[in-house]
Amino acid sequence: MAEATVTGGIGQIPGMRQLMLLGSLAISIAAGVMAAMWLWEPNFSLLYSNISGQEASEVVAVLSAAEIPYEIDRKSGAILVPDGQVHEARLKLASQGLPRGSGFGLESIAGESGFSTSQFMETARYHHALETELARTVTNLRPVQNARVHLALPKASAFLRSQSAASASVMISLYPGRKLEQSQVSAIVHLVASSIPNLSSAQITVVDQQGVLLSSPDDSSEMAISTQQFEYVRNLEASYVNRIERLLIPLLGPGRIRATVSADMDFTVVEETREQYDPDNTVVRSEQISEDRTENTASAGGIPGALSNQPPAAADPAAQQSAAGAPVNQSSRQTRNFELNRTLSHTRQPTNRITRLAVAVVVDDKDAVNEEGETISEPLTATELEELTQIVKEAVGFSEQRGDTISVSNVSFYSAPELEPMEEPGLLENAGLRDILKQILSAILVLVIGLMVVRPLIRSLGLTGTPPPAVPAIAGSAGAAMAAAALDSGPPKPLTFDDKVSVARQLADKNPERVAQIVRSWVQTDE
Repeated sequence: MAEATVTGGIGQIPGMRQLMLLGSLAISIAAGVMAAMWLWEPNFSLLYSNISGQEASEVVAVLSAAEIPYEIDRKSGAILVPDGQVHEARLKLASQGLPRGSGFGLESIAGESGFSTSQFMETARYHHALETELARTVTNLRPVQNARVHLALPKASAFLRSQSAASASVMISLYPGRKLEQSQVSAIVHLVASSIPNLSSAQITVVDQQGVLLSSPDDSSEMAISTQQFEYVRNLEASYVNRIERLLIPLLGPGRIRATVSADMDFTVVEETREQYDPDNTVVRSEQISEDRTENTASAGGIPGALSNQPPAAADPAAQQSAAGAPVNQSSRQTRNFELNRTLSHTRQPTNRITRLAVAVVVDDKDAVNEEGETISEPLTATELEELTQIVKEAVGFSEQRGDTISVSNVSFYSAPELEPMEEPGLLENAGLRDILKQILSAILVLVIGLMVVRPLIRSLGLTGTPPPAVPAIAGSAGAAMAAAALDSGPPKPLTFDDKVSVARQLADKNPERVAQIVRSWVQTDE
């Protein structure tokens, strides 16, 4: 009875009940509006990420000027825009030259000449623009996500002895799972070298984001040569494995073969020069014969003078005849040169020579069908293994002289349990359908709040214009009590027979004289 009295007292305060109803109505309307706004809020998608703070501020300013809503991810700093406005936002930003990616390129020096700009600042700005342009060009390669280029350009000098060589370094960030081939690294090196005057490709260093040295000026060092040789051997082994798999997979099926190749290489540089002569095979190159012959003939002789000019004295005829028949002087000389057969050879052995190959191939059991029609696994026969061994030998160029070894084994592979198929994306994961459902849900929520909350409150306040239900005519305090009971019961509703009996009993208990008077009047009326 005390609690009822207190509750009834609060309800009896003038205007309190209407104030409470108005407060409930305002709270309900606010909750409905907030729910509708939350449901109607669009889904945001990624616009740009991994951009500098300066570029982010410029992007946000352009989006605000274009009246495109945006959000900034607190964790990654990425800029998000509604799904339907991603392309529009990118076109707006592209018209403003945003984002610039690696920074300000040659456009940073366009139209920035003035009397107050020093030569040092102009040179520094030009060098930075060159670095940015080279970084942009390198970033266009598919495996490259981001790149930075640093140039060390010495100051030009009029003296040749004082000139220093230019150098450059390139820092490359690759996409996850990507790798640069050696040919691509060489392309980057020559690209940078061709873009800067007096820059040699030997003075360029290329490093990736993991700190791996891809190219350096000291490529002729022992460590660099060893690294290149290691890469060459690994590529050769991978090539042999690829050959084996391409031949055996069509015969055995995918996943039923594992192959590995180990190659021993000889990188020794051997040069040989040989000169050989053949004495049995000679050819006359030149021949020279010289012969002198002098006959004994009569001629003047002696010391020139008067005595020598006298006629000769008479002599014995026999002695003169013998002296005339003998020669006075005779000589003969002969020179002959021979050319020997000469062989001069210069031999250089190949440096990347295979000295030995070790090949190991593991083959899974083959599938077969038993008498019951079930698929089972059976090991390979000896004949089949021999055929596979012969195929592998032909694939790798087997040579017994080098001491090559090949092993082909048949084992049963471990079969992993089948993975459960991935569930297909549900309907709620579709962005377009999700937006439609949110709109429908918001409309239903607004209707529910209007029908279940707002409408009863308006009726309770009497704002609908519907008159309250009539209270049964009970004279005196009984009618007043019934009217009060109807007002206190909240929304007006008709009284039942039991309610009327209960009200009559309460009136009889509180005011028996009044009730007796009413009953007496009823009796007199019936008479």
